[in-house]
Amino acid sequence: MADHRALSAVFFLLLVPHAACMAMANPSTTLLRDKCELYAAGDRPSYDYCIRTLRADRASATADERGLAAIAARIARATAVATGAKIARLQRGETAPARRDGLAACAVEYAAAARRLGRAARDVVSRSRGGGGAGARELREAQTLLAEVTGAPERCDVAFEAAGGQGSPLDAADRELDVVVGLASDILPPTRPTWCDLARLARE
Repeated sequence: MADHRALSAVFFLLLVPHAACMAMANPSTTLLRDKCELYAAGDRPSYDYCIRTLRADRASATADERGLAAIAARIARATAVATGAKIARLQRGETAPARRDGLAACAVEYAAAARRLGRAARDVVSRSRGGGGAGARELREAQTLLAEVTGAPERCDVAFEAAGGQGSPLDAADRELDVVVGLASDILPPTRPTWCDLARLARE
């Protein structure tokens, strides 16, 4: 009887992680809600923001956790690109030297942000260079890139003020970059191999 109970316990411990891995391998809108609940930590406006932002991409309905993080990174990149285009328009019409210098600094900042976010989105969905595995190095690179982008709106403001420009060229939509980047960082999968990753490696 004791052996039977022990065998049952082992089977249960093996079955539960397997079921969790199957759920992750077959993503649904439940994963989207779960990720947004973790991101919001009980704050309803943050939860609504997360759902609204990710659902802007229809692929979010079937994306796994890597896919959701990549979607957030791509949305953040679109924000950076839009702000960069706006700054370019302002540069064309600006004649004051101080403001031109400030806008030039902001243009550099947002161009770098767009490049880094593009790389982060690619890293998130990539696997390890060996063609399998968990891709932990790529996930760490993505996390680093997202961290480097964080604060771009504030750095633009500081550079603009330091150049002698008056009045920030950024508006609320431009400043949302940090919020979307934070969302991508929060839903990024862990960089350490999970039980699912180790189980997959054992089968390969």
